[in-house]
Amino acid sequence: MATQNPAAATDEPESSDLPDRTEDALTEVMSVLDDIGIARGAPDLYLVVSSSGSTYLVDTHQETCECPDDEYREVTCKHRRRVAFATGERPIPGWVRRERLDDNLGEHVAGEPRFSATDGGVAQARFDDGDLTDPEDDPFAVHSDDEDRTKRAKRENMDISFLEKPGRYEVHSASGSVYETDVLAESCSCPDIAERCKHLRRVDIEIREGLVPRPDGRLPDKARPNTQ
Repeated sequence: MATQNPAAATDEPESSDLPDRTEDALTEVMSVLDDIGIARGAPDLYLVVSSSGSTYLVDTHQETCECPDDEYREVTCKHRRRVAFATGERPIPGWVRRERLDDNLGEHVAGEPRFSATDGGVAQARFDDGDLTDPEDDPFAVHSDDEDRTKRAKRENMDISFLEKPGRYEVHSASGSVYETDVLAESCSCPDIAERCKHLRRVDIEIREGLVPRPDGRLPDKARPNTQ
């Protein structure tokens, strides 16, 4: 296991804090694995497989990587940076072109990549069928100022279907449970209270985005009106 390099233990800017290693960490083909081999069951350990087939162990607690770049230079290597970006620990900087990001960036870890937002905050990105979804265009992007229940409403897999008018919907959760919500009465059959219910919040998002029929049963408009 590599020992911690001096750059990892200080807040001082390092010579590698230039776009090159950061861009490599985001654009090169790599796989970050958090449940394989020695990393299995260890929340601070990740295996990073590079495009050449080399495998390096990254320890986020000790802030180390087994690669020569991290072990022998006063830098934060691209493998440690890749783990931080893939897990959402570090937001993707705005200067990196989205189309150049590796499609596997957040595929094999529990966390989700985040983008630096134009207002100085961060927004969580999603991968749909291997494609990175821009949070500016994604109604399910998680923002730093979202409440916890709203974040869960956006992140969790739910299937929403219109049940009957006015305003009753059926929610199939990722756990297999089925709940009935009434957006007009602001009620849900889940155990949570309505003010905190993630199912009501998810239904509201899908209604506003035109993904399900409106409370009166009418189908959503296929095209948004031109306001220009």
